[in-house]
Amino acid sequence: MNTGSVLTGDEITAALQRGDIEIDPYDASQVNPASYDLRLGDGVAVYNDWVYTVEEAMSPSCGGRLSAYDHKTPLSVKVEPRVTRYVIGEDGFILKPGIGYLMHTLERVHTEKYVPVLDGKSSIGRLFIQVHATAGYGDAGFDGQYTLEVLVAHPVRVYAGMRVAQIRFHTMQGKVRLYHGNYTGEAARGAVPSRAWRQFR
Repeated sequence: MNTGSVLTGDEITAALQRGDIEIDPYDASQVNPASYDLRLGDGVAVYNDWVYTVEEAMSPSCGGRLSAYDHKTPLSVKVEPRVTRYVIGEDGFILKPGIGYLMHTLERVHTEKYVPVLDGKSSIGRLFIQVHATAGYGDAGFDGQYTLEVLVAHPVRVYAGMRVAQIRFHTMQGKVRLYHGNYTGEAARGAVPSRAWRQFR
């Protein structure tokens, strides 16, 4: 296999069987010609220092005139952000423009041999749902669910368990130093807020 090549679907399956890639839960029907489909988990987080909740917007103290599009104060990369969390129920969850949603994949992914790269599926893109703002690139050694930075162009209802993204695996050249950053293991379960503030401590 050439350096920097992308694994085919058959090679992804073989790597799973060898233990070089872990995907949990795994479903063979989600293997594509050169990627694997990932589904949407049921957790959602919104930064509540920045966006008013529906309850806050409609409260008498706000005069009932605000909406989720109205913002409180700017986020700061130096401050640990607070979030409001939601669970996607059977009726789905409506995403609205102007709000950044932290969501996550249902699957946990781990590999120490390949570089995983995540992108949205074309069917999701054609609904103008963006599943990651910048963080589609993974590192060898990452172990967890992928947090998705979701933005939409117009209101869209989404459902837990739907296929939302696809992940491909690239080979590497040279000595591998495994990822030991802020987001792995138990720290990479569910929708995980930014930990950029830690670099200032």
